[in-house]
Amino acid sequence: MEARDVLARTPLFADVLSARQLDELAARSKVYDVGKDRVLMTEGDFGTSMFIIVSGKVDVTVAGTRHPHREVAMLGPGELFGEMSLMTGARRAATVTTMEPTRVVEITKVALENVLTHSPELVDHFGAVLAKRRAELEQIADDEHASRILGIRTDEIVGAMRRLFGRG
Repeated sequence: MEARDVLARTPLFADVLSARQLDELAARSKVYDVGKDRVLMTEGDFGTSMFIIVSGKVDVTVAGTRHPHREVAMLGPGELFGEMSLMTGARRAATVTTMEPTRVVEITKVALENVLTHSPELVDHFGAVLAKRRAELEQIADDEHASRILGIRTDEIVGAMRRLFGRG
């Protein structure tokens, strides 16, 4: 499956980018296969990319106080992860490990930055989408890890994006 098709079906991008911008972002994104039990991102690291799952499954875990790794989600095709860290500069809030062979689209900061350079108004649109996504996650996160898993506060998202992408 081509990166352009995946981006066009992912609301974070499809709801914000024009067809031309989707083409541009797809051309700068990578699609690749990852074997089972591979760590795609580690809690606490800085994020320079985000991922959209094309096929396969990943396990999302956080370091717990009672258990070394506490599962907080299992994600599958069409779902994405790493977007908040990539777009705001916050550290990774969880570790993500493949549960089976998995195909992903990787979008780097450089790829996204190129789109934002030509359309700086998109920062506000992305910020609104991320704020909505964070609010949805906040509704279901009801434990001691909620603020760490969610990272940045909703009202800080657009400001963090502007600072990270040099628009503010």
